[in-house]
Amino acid sequence: MTAPNFNRNNIILPQRQNRGYDTKSDEGDSTPVSIGLETIDTAIIKYLQTKVKPIVTQNKKQIQVPVMYGNPERWKSAQIDGALRDANGMIQLPIMMIRRTGMKENAINNPTNKYQTYLFKTGWNSRNVYDRFAVINGVRPSERYQVTSIPDYYDITYEGLIWTEFMEQMNKVVENISFESNEYWGNDNNFKFKAKINQFEQITDLPANAARLVRSKFTIDVKAYVLPQSALDKNGNRQLTSRLAYSPKKVVFDTESLVSSNNK
Repeated sequence: MTAPNFNRNNIILPQRQNRGYDTKSDEGDSTPVSIGLETIDTAIIKYLQTKVKPIVTQNKKQIQVPVMYGNPERWKSAQIDGALRDANGMIQLPIMMIRRTGMKENAINNPTNKYQTYLFKTGWNSRNVYDRFAVINGVRPSERYQVTSIPDYYDITYEGLIWTEFMEQMNKVVENISFESNEYWGNDNNFKFKAKINQFEQITDLPANAARLVRSKFTIDVKAYVLPQSALDKNGNRQLTSRLAYSPKKVVFDTESLVSSNNK
């Protein structure tokens, strides 16, 4: 039994846990892999914000063009008014807005994909404890695998709008974005999707308040893959599309008998 821990005022303090006895189960340390529409939207937006980073020059200063997602209310307001305005009614320039407009099944998609899986060995397995018993008895280590269903493939389209004050600014933004066509968009160490930018449609507007602005519209075709977190198996039971699996290991004990005979 551990003796109580007292401080200088003879007050019993709570016992500190020995961190050396802490253990961690690897049953739940694998985050299920899932690729949803929000994952694809985020990859496209983040790539424009952090990789492309379109910049315009205004008043001899370089300004990065803000990129935002066009939710239905924001997009409708921009279509009616022809521009985005802040809470005070002022037109926001420069700015870029992206929204998802369509999704269709890719030709390489196969309806049997959801019944097939990839098998990946994950390396270290905490179930394989190194001790003398395992070495002497030749215990076979258990392999740890990540079992992942094959995703479905889709062609997803996005529509983008760009607003700038001058044509020269718009030219620079268009050049920056168009140069990234046919590249894989997404952040490093994360999901990436091949994006192709179609033609730009350029419009010069003169709103009611006589503030001149230049607007450009473009579309992005994205080759994407979708994998929900769970799906029905062949028997109609719902299961995770990404899960852990372990290979069996077996210990066999051999029994030896020694017979002693006394021949006199």
